[in-house]
Amino acid sequence: EPLFRGSNFIKKYGAAKEMKLILAEKPDLARAIADGIDGNLKTFDGYLTKGEYVLTWAFGHILELFMPEDYDERYKAWNIADLPYIITDFKYKPISEKKKQLKLICDLIRDNRINSIVNCGDADEEGQTLIDEIINYSNTNKPIERVMLQDLTPKGVKAAFKDIKPNSAYKGMSECGFARSHADWLLGINLTRAYTATAQKNGYKGVLSVGRVQTPILGLIVARDLEHENHKSSFYYTITGEFSSDNKKFFANLKTDEKILDPQIAENIKEKLDGNSCDLKVTNENKKENPPLPYNLLKLQAECSKKFGYKPDKTLQITQNLREKYKCITYNRSDCEYLPENMWESSQDVLNAVRASLKDDEFNAAIDNADTRIKGIAFNDQFITAHFAIIPTQAVVDANMMSKEELNVYKLIAKRFIAQFYEPMEYLQTTLEVTKFEYKFSASKRKIMKIGYLSLFNDKTDDDDNNESNDDEVKNSIDLSTLKDGICDVIDLVINKKQTVAKPYYTMPTLLKDLASISKYVKDERIKRLLKEKDKDKKGENGGIGTPATRSYHIKNLFDREYISENGKSIVSTQKGRELINLVPALLSSPDMTALWYEQQKDISGGNLARSEFLNQVIETIKTEIASITSNQNISNFNSNSIDKTYPCKCGKGYLQRRQSTKTKGFFWGCSDWKNGCKEMYPDVKGKPQFEKAVASDGITCPFCKKGILERKKNQKGTYWWGCSDWKNGCKAMFYDDNGKPKIIKG
Repeated sequence: EPLFRGSNFIKKYGAAKEMKLILAEKPDLARAIADGIDGNLKTFDGYLTKGEYVLTWAFGHILELFMPEDYDERYKAWNIADLPYIITDFKYKPISEKKKQLKLICDLIRDNRINSIVNCGDADEEGQTLIDEIINYSNTNKPIERVMLQDLTPKGVKAAFKDIKPNSAYKGMSECGFARSHADWLLGINLTRAYTATAQKNGYKGVLSVGRVQTPILGLIVARDLEHENHKSSFYYTITGEFSSDNKKFFANLKTDEKILDPQIAENIKEKLDGNSCDLKVTNENKKENPPLPYNLLKLQAECSKKFGYKPDKTLQITQNLREKYKCITYNRSDCEYLPENMWESSQDVLNAVRASLKDDEFNAAIDNADTRIKGIAFNDQFITAHFAIIPTQAVVDANMMSKEELNVYKLIAKRFIAQFYEPMEYLQTTLEVTKFEYKFSASKRKIMKIGYLSLFNDKTDDDDNNESNDDEVKNSIDLSTLKDGICDVIDLVINKKQTVAKPYYTMPTLLKDLASISKYVKDERIKRLLKEKDKDKKGENGGIGTPATRSYHIKNLFDREYISENGKSIVSTQKGRELINLVPALLSSPDMTALWYEQQKDISGGNLARSEFLNQVIETIKTEIASITSNQNISNFNSNSIDKTYPCKCGKGYLQRRQSTKTKGFFWGCSDWKNGCKEMYPDVKGKPQFEKAVASDGITCPFCKKGILERKKNQKGTYWWGCSDWKNGCKAMFYDDNGKPKIIKG
């Protein structure tokens, strides 16, 4: 049955009317496209019509790959003998909560009045593949076209549709996206099941999850933890000089190529320079500092972590709400900090929407002082990727309807956009150089001449990942710009004894920052080059792994799977996480695989390598790893290696582990060496084993189960209670203590 039979569509256009179907990645993209199309707009449930077009949309990915058990029910069990799963014909199924929209899209594609389909996914590889998945799933043979949309203004949409091309022109991009998606599935499914099944042979109950992006993130955290914990502190020495010129005293620090480790060397320098006159050179430079660029997702996640303690996945969800529920921000998964130049023309409308939405005195004043005649450096077409920066839209919303978290994030985004219409901060940078013999001292200071955009920010933060003091910095109370070139005298030289400190544990902001430039930790120059080349057109990314959106997903998985945990603001690896990194090969725990795949995907995109050839190479790698996993005894012993060793068992061999009864679902503590005969068991009291020996109640039979005897026990607070001796078999009887007797209330 045609989708439109008996509908408003057929009444409007008639049965013979042929139209093109625009398939957008998201609802707001479809509406933006509609704004650039001529004709009368009609709105229906799940689609729009305008002019010669029907417009519908996905909600991001609405299809997912089959799991092994979808191909064959026997694969539901994780057996090492079934590995590797070698899939050549990958199948897709609807994501359950998106089935309705997928059916609508497929009905539209198949309708007789639709003569062609236009792929309007985001202008990147992910957007190309996402829409191609749906088109392939529909099994249509209708002509497919492609429009690459960078500028979503009506003018930009019209220009893009004039440059419409066959979808086949982007076959290399599509093949590349499918190749990576299928390779990730093969790698993740096969190796996760291989590690897990092997470890479970020895009683391990969990899942050992590995993946191309997730595992290198864990590897990075483990490496930082070990570097911090294995740091051996040492002493070094700096020299601060006090100098005088024209009766003005100032301080400067000695510059050295390497740290001074021998105190005698510092003493020799001091002795040589004491009482001398030195040459003084003063450099004054007028400088400007532009407002910070609008947020991309990475920078927004880092800022929300610092200011509010939100994890990346929480920030992502909040921005999803702001975009979909309130429609008050632009695409929230953007990796770009720049804006199309023609968006500057509508900036006043955006500011007006922010004012009307917030009705906030602080923001009213900020907008009043903004100058929309200023076209800041953020408006630059050269740096636009598939997306542009996250900014407010022209939608007016009632801020009172937002949650506190939503309002916090909206205000951050709005303030960054407002800052683009403020003048740069101007300052005078003064640098001093004091030289004598082969020694050079330096100091610098800046004096703000015009506050500019800084008037908006009284809480500027610094996300530098550096825990060591900066020896170049020295405090000077005088205005250094009043000094002149010439001679200065040494008044005093002070030797400072300092101690090296370890690199700090990761925090969420510093971890996110490093994931965008993970290449700096790669020693192999070829791998480093490939990672950087991958990001050469992305501002803010310099050899990273994952994307801002997928990093959120992977970090959440690492927390959920107990590979990492939070210790205050620090993010640290767990024992389980460390042992997993010890087990997996370097190819998995480093970003090398991402780099090597990128090199091959370039060939796929260019038509020089078939997707099937690439996947065959991935399968060979997987086969090699599975053979290695099955012969690795450390994996078989993973359960004993990763046990909690807080409570040693009195048997002297094992450790008490908290377990859940399969019958009662209650918790108890038993020995990890139970397979070798240890029968020690203890009740669980608030997550800890209860060691104190129970006192019998003179043979009072448990009134609940009629089998056990009531016993007096002591809890962590030092107070007593009574429980049944048959608790191991599931009796949950508990009674208050009444002067050494169980208080049994009858009836």
